[in-house]
Order: sequence, then structure tokens, then C-alpha cells
Amino acid sequence: MSYFELTRTSTLIATDRIERTAREAVAILDLGTSSLFHPVFDDAGNPISLRVIQDPATAQLGSDRDLSQLLGTISHSIQGSANLFRWSEKTMEFTHFAEDISDAKSETTRSAVIDLRNSAYSNLVAGQSFQGKIPLQGRERLAYAIPILNSDDSIQGAFAVDVGPVDALTKAENRLKTRIMSAVIIVLTGTALIGGLLLRLELRPLSVLAGTAEEIANGKQPDKIPYSDRQDEIGDLAHGLERVTDLQDKLHKLAYIDPVTTAGNRARYFADLNAALQQARTGAYSASLIHLDFNGFSKINDAFGQQVGNRVLLQAYARLTNIFGPSAQIARISADDFCILLPFDSKGAIAEDYAKQAIDMLSAPFLLEEGDIRVEPSIGIALLPSDAIDAETAHRVAGLALRSAKEGDAPKYKFFSAPLNERLQAEMLTETLLRAALKTHQLQLFYQPQVCPQQGKLIGLEALIRWPHETRGFIPPNEFIPIAEKTGLILELGQYVLNEACKQAAHWTHSGFDFRQISVNVSPLQFRQTNFAKTVKRTLQTYGVPANHLCLEVTENVFVDTSEKLVLNILSELQKIGVQLSLDDFGSGYSSLTYLHRLPFQELKIDRAFLTHADRHEQKEQLFQAIVGLGRSLGLRIIAEGAETAGEYALTAAHRCDGIQGYFCSAAVPAGDIQARISAFQRSLGHKPEATIETSATARPA
Repeated sequence: MSYFELTRTSTLIATDRIERTAREAVAILDLGTSSLFHPVFDDAGNPISLRVIQDPATAQLGSDRDLSQLLGTISHSIQGSANLFRWSEKTMEFTHFAEDISDAKSETTRSAVIDLRNSAYSNLVAGQSFQGKIPLQGRERLAYAIPILNSDDSIQGAFAVDVGPVDALTKAENRLKTRIMSAVIIVLTGTALIGGLLLRLELRPLSVLAGTAEEIANGKQPDKIPYSDRQDEIGDLAHGLERVTDLQDKLHKLAYIDPVTTAGNRARYFADLNAALQQARTGAYSASLIHLDFNGFSKINDAFGQQVGNRVLLQAYARLTNIFGPSAQIARISADDFCILLPFDSKGAIAEDYAKQAIDMLSAPFLLEEGDIRVEPSIGIALLPSDAIDAETAHRVAGLALRSAKEGDAPKYKFFSAPLNERLQAEMLTETLLRAALKTHQLQLFYQPQVCPQQGKLIGLEALIRWPHETRGFIPPNEFIPIAEKTGLILELGQYVLNEACKQAAHWTHSGFDFRQISVNVSPLQFRQTNFAKTVKRTLQTYGVPANHLCLEVTENVFVDTSEKLVLNILSELQKIGVQLSLDDFGSGYSSLTYLHRLPFQELKIDRAFLTHADRHEQKEQLFQAIVGLGRSLGLRIIAEGAETAGEYALTAAHRCDGIQGYFCSAAVPAGDIQARISAFQRSLGHKPEATIETSATARPA
């Protein structure tokens, strides 16, 4: 406070003194040079400039030695110094040329200038007074300077005075400032050291609690929260951490427990699996991993509701705990999938014994209020660490063994083996190649004619996908289509076939070839897509193909795990578009006569198993005739598949099938070869070949 008061007082004294000094100096200069200068003052009586009375052309500042004597008088009167500066147009600066002649440092003073480096320069050039530091008597001094102006307001020079005692006061102020700052630094340093020590002691409980919180965040549960017995803010924080640990324990249980069965959930399963494999890497631990699920479990939910399905799962878990005992780690990882870790089972003998018991016990009916419900369990087994050394691989190979076990009809178990792994690798390679083939349009469509057996005329074509490979030749559809269905690529593959078939249909239509219709196979997964009908409509519109030129073939598998109502809704949407609908492979395994009269099919394709050798066996021919009669009674167009001999072809004609498709007529060929194949077939029957088909680059899809 003393420093600030001294600063304020010094400023006021300096301002008052320099202004009074300036007024006194200008007054003496006015009296002594009444013929040369005329002072100009502001409203407060402070000088703001000196006007040169004589003509600027004849006025020569500093030419009269008496002027220097006058400045000496002024300096003596004001107890400072008085100085005159001349303005130089050449150097654009104020040069010192007259001062008190008694000044012993006159040589140094004469060399002083006011230029752009000095803050007074801009004021003086602008014709304004300046109060501040100016280079006088060899150093910067507090001064009052006013410009000397000609009658035309041009700069002639400057007059400056300073007061010596003000400099001394400034030095005292600076010394006090230095001492105050030193004292402040010492005080603050001491305060910081002492305060820091005290603060550290006070904050030590917070540091300890922060470490405890870090342990809790890392999943560790401390035995006791420190400082919980304190009755202050630290104690409140400790109590808060206790509540957090209690909540964390509850959340931990919720995060790792399946709410339906109370078994471990998927997160618990993978945590246990990772921990088991870490132990296995030490060589002192082994285990077997069992992956179990139930075939067709979704039918229980569809038939009885999810609550009934949950009760079945709960009873299934109870049976599993009775079988495997407390040493096993049982988890339900999804719908009806259970995974069990059996420790210290290196060769799988324990797992095999338990798997047999599990199949027997889980195959027994579950007794519920809704009735007796049966499930068919399948089990895959992997040995750890011999089959896998990481959790992801272990889960994958156990799942692969499970899928292998599900391939049979009866419930069974299967161990993972090298052949299974080889098959997996082959499937993965095929999947990778198929993705690349779809992106680069390597797949091609071949077309197999459908002809009328009575007349030999073309009534349609079925589009069949073919995959030419540069090293493997043509990869069979039965090799890559199941993989596409398993991986979901069947959706992209199905859309690819639909696009290429519609593109070819558009070309044939524009070229004048009456192909009647193109049949395209639709997978169950593709058929069940909610936007399937819209996709078909959009594709037809894109290529400008009339809807009745497209026939969609669906197999009876669409009814597996799909309600009849849903199938009916989808078929109805397709029927509104105007496309033809065909039930393919009729009688191949899931035949139901109920949906034949309910669902809007226009065509029935009899599976080739009913036609093969039917011309040689009377009973088989009668069965074939019965199926044809059934289809006709329902108003359906009948297409027989698989005619490979003249006798089978004649049989279809005799029973008046609408169409026949098979190698006897033609194998599936590229679009560009259709003309030659149909013509050759018609000539073999003695019929006149139909009109020539115009082909183009689009006839063989890229």
C-alpha cells in the first residue's frame, strides 16, 4: 500500500511540477524573445506550442548567442534544463542545437535527437505538446516539450524543459518497488512452503481414498474403506465409496448372471474361458469346452410363447447342473446356447461321459402346464489347450463341432477334429473368393430351357448361377451356395442373380425374342426379408421388364421356422406386383397339401426324384400321375424337372405336363447359346426351329 501511495503521490507531484516548470519557462522565453516567438496556451494555462513571429524564410533559430544565454536564465530559474531542437526535413528528426551554455555536458547534449524511437516524436510532428521522457543531457529525463510552428503550421523545431528533482523521486520509487517485491517474494515463498506442508497433511486422506477409488475402478474389491470412522467430510467421502462398492458388487452380479436361468451369461463365459486358457498356457491346467443347443427351439417360442420357452431353459439349466456338478462353469450365451467348461479334462473322457448323460436327460420331456415339451440337444466338444489357445478360437471350434453334430437327424455329440478345421478353412476360403467374385462380377448366369413336351416349344428359362474360376474351373453351386446361405452372402448373391436375369430379359424383349418367362430361385433367407417384394418391384422397374416375364421359384423350405401367415403375406405382395410364383422341388421333404390351395402359386415344379425311371416302374409312374393330377386340380401349371431320357420325356407328354426341364432337352447354357440348343432340340423332335434369337454383349452377363 505504501508503494502504491508513493507512486500516486510521485505521479501527481511530477505532473504538477513539470506543468508549472513549462509555464514558467515559456513565460521567460516569451519575455526574452518577444520579437521571435509567441506562445499558445490551452484552457488550463499549459503551453501547447510556440509560434514563430518572423517570416520562416528569415527566422534562423540558434543564430543568436543571446538565445543560449536566455536558455541559461530559464534553466537557472526552473532548476532544470531548457533546450531547443531544430526540425530537419532531410533526416526527419529533431536535432538539439541550443541549451544552457554553462552546461558542462554540452557536447553530449548537442548530439541528442528526438526521432521515431522516442515517444515524443509523434506528438511534436503532429503539432501537439508532450509530457514524458526525452533524451536530454545524455540520458532520458522527464520533460515537457512543445512544438515550434511557423505561421503556416509547419514544424520549425521544439522547445523542451525538464525538472531534476523528479528524477530523484523516481529513483526512490524504484528502490522502494524493488525492496517491496523482494519482501513479497520472501513472504510468499515462506507461505507456500508452510501452506504446502499443511495442505499435504490435510489432503493425505484424500490421496488414500483416491487410491482406493482407483482400485475399485480397476475391478478390485478392497477389504475395508479407510477413514470411514471419521465424522467429517473425509468420512462422508469414505461412506460414499462404501456405497459405490456395494453397488458395484450388485452390478457385477447383474453383468455376469443370465436373468432367465441364473447361469453365467455371455460376458461371464468369455471371462472364464480367457482365465482358463491363461492357466492352460502354464501347462498345469487343461479343460474341455462343451457347446450345447437344442434343434428347432424357436418352434417352442412360436407355438407356446417366450415365457414357456424360458421355463424350458430354466429346467434345462437345472438338469445341466445336476449332470456336470459344481466344478463345471455353465453359461447361457444366447437363446438356447449353453457353454460348459469342465476343468482338468485333457483327453475329453469326462466331457464324453457327461455329453451322453446330457443328451439322455435333456431328451426327456419337460413337464409344463402347457403339456410335455421335448427338445433335441446337440453337443460340440473342444479340448483346451490342444484345440485352441485363445478364447475366440476355442469358442469357434466348439461351435464348429456343434454344427457338425447337428448335421445328423438324431441328437448326438461331436468332438472337434482336424478334418472339421480343414473344412472350416475351405469354407472361409470359398467365402472370401465368393465375396471377391460378387464385387468383380465374375459370376455368370446360365439358362436352362423349359419346353412343352407335346409341341417342343420354349415356354420359359430358368436362370442358374455359375462361378468360373481361373484355377479351379467352374465351382459347383452345391459347394458355394450353402456357404452363401450360412454367411448371409445369399442375400447379395440372390440380388445379383435377379439383376442379371432382369437385364437379360430386357435385352431379349428388345430383340424380339419370345422367351415367355425367366425363372429365378429365391432362398428362404432372401424371401423372408421384409423389403423383398419392394426390391423385386424396383429391379423390374430399373430394367423395364414386365412383371409377368419374371417367375420366382421358392422351395418348401420357406415354411421351415416361418409361419404360414408370414409366407402368405409375402406371396400376396409379390402377386400384387404381377410376377409368377412357382413352388420348386415339390415333394422333396416338407410337403404339405394345406398350403397348396391357400397360397397364391401359379406353378408347381415336381422334384426330379418322382420322374427319374418313372417310365420303367408302374408304381412310380402312378405316383407321378397323381402329383400331376393334384396340381391340375388346383389350377397350377405343372413343370417336371430332371427329364434325362426319351422315355421320361414321353411320360411327361403322356400325362400332359405343361413343361419339362432337363438334360434331355438341354443343359444350362450361356444366354448366347440358347438359340442353338433350342433349334437342335426341336430338330431332334422333327419340329421346325423357332425364330432366331438376337444376342448381344448383355446375353452373357459379366
